Amino acid sequence: MANLIIQFSTTIFLITFLSIGAAKTAANDLVLDVEGNPLEVGSSYYVRTELSKVGIGGGLVAASKPDEPECPQYVAQLAAGWYGETPITFLPSNPSQKHIHISSDLNIMFNTSSSVCSQGAWELTPDANSGNLHLSTGGGIGNPSPQTAANWFKIEKSIAISGCYQLEYCPSSSTIDGFAAKKDIVCGAIDATDGTDDDRMLWLGLVPRRPDFFHILSFIKA
Repeated sequence: MANLIIQFSTTIFLITFLSIGAAKTAANDLVLDVEGNPLEVGSSYYVRTELSKVGIGGGLVAASKPDEPECPQYVAQLAAGWYGETPITFLPSNPSQKHIHISSDLNIMFNTSSSVCSQGAWELTPDANSGNLHLSTGGGIGNPSPQTAANWFKIEKSIAISGCYQLEYCPSSSTIDGFAAKKDIVCGAIDATDGTDDDRMLWLGLVPRRPDFFHILSFIKA
């Protein structure tokens, strides 16, 4: 009888230990806002960078490029301040997720209806002049497939600062339907690529090298 009680107690201890470990693993897998709460699917968030906290770079906006069609608009970071910034929303490729997970494929979009040109998912679009891949609006929401490969991004943990993140482009094979599509993907980080002529905004796009300006991010619930 004593042996049975010991075995039962040991079993309960192991189940409890494994459950705690699984819970910690799941928590570590979640993207957290500045308050320590998991990012919620469909909720709105403002983006902050470490440099923006000291006045270098501000909030995110959608803007049309000079000498290009009004639509689609492109994603830019204000050179300073947050007046006029627009919150963003995250939508994972897995519709069953209620929170945003590290390394999961996401659609990102501005949470605004002020302009039809700023609606839709963010996607990588070749710049008409430089050919660099810039973030534009107007992409389709959902529909994981090779046709939507340019629309999927990931939030990864920052390697520089604990508790912060960086935005990357490298969609999973499962999201874009296999190796044939994956081999044509150029992975990289999302960072500032160049600025407007008046230096009021910085255009964001794909940077294959180590990012050095926009890459350390935190999120504030709107």
